[in-house]
Amino acid sequence: MKRTILYLSLLMFIMQGYSQGLELYFEGIALAHNAEISLTGHPDSGMMVLDTLDVKNISATTMEVKCIRTIIENVDSTFNSFCWGVCYPPSIDTSSISVTISSQATSYEFTGDHNPAGKTGKVKVKYSFYDIHTPESQSSVFVNYDHTSIGDVGENPGNLYVSGAYPNPANNLVSLDYDLTGSRNAKILIYNLLGTILEEIDIADSTGKITLNTSGYNEGLYFYSLKVNNEIIKTRKLVIRHN
Repeated sequence: MKRTILYLSLLMFIMQGYSQGLELYFEGIALAHNAEISLTGHPDSGMMVLDTLDVKNISATTMEVKCIRTIIENVDSTFNSFCWGVCYPPSIDTSSISVTISSQATSYEFTGDHNPAGKTGKVKVKYSFYDIHTPESQSSVFVNYDHTSIGDVGENPGNLYVSGAYPNPANNLVSLDYDLTGSRNAKILIYNLLGTILEEIDIADSTGKITLNTSGYNEGLYFYSLKVNNEIIKTRKLVIRHN
């Protein structure tokens, strides 16, 4: 998936409603308020996943943060949903629960999912985050899920599919569903923030489920990748949190 960040003007940065307590990060880079992120994929490439948007509490107090999804532009017969604490169906725009973020801590709980369902077009979604005690003060980002191209955009070919890890955050066990019909030499890589590979799991069957024991992992942020024929096809985020 090709990704670009397009920053809006300084006037947008200082628009009314900018939260002084929450800061948004995309792939580790701090975003200006109302910045735009573009995710590009083939209409038939399967789920487009935004899982590297993180929310940091830069205030001096703990916050109880909710998320609002606003669909600005839509394409008929496509499906958009999000996770914030828990995952919501496409019909839900506001999280029913809040995520607790301590002072100076970062939450990795957000995921935005979009299924083009074979349709060409571009869906524009606004995600806003706010503390329940000050709902008028929000930090927002616009995301363009762009599936206008029917050519090769470098995304996973054919029917290659690997699901999001569940549960995520994980405690002692985490599972992944996959469909790699027609592919060979596939494996799942688990690695830490420094890029050190912790596990390599060979995939023998063309479809199925992999369950990993994560009880020996320290709490924190990890990544997992689907590697097919020595090429990384998709990378997603995994959070380990022991109860």
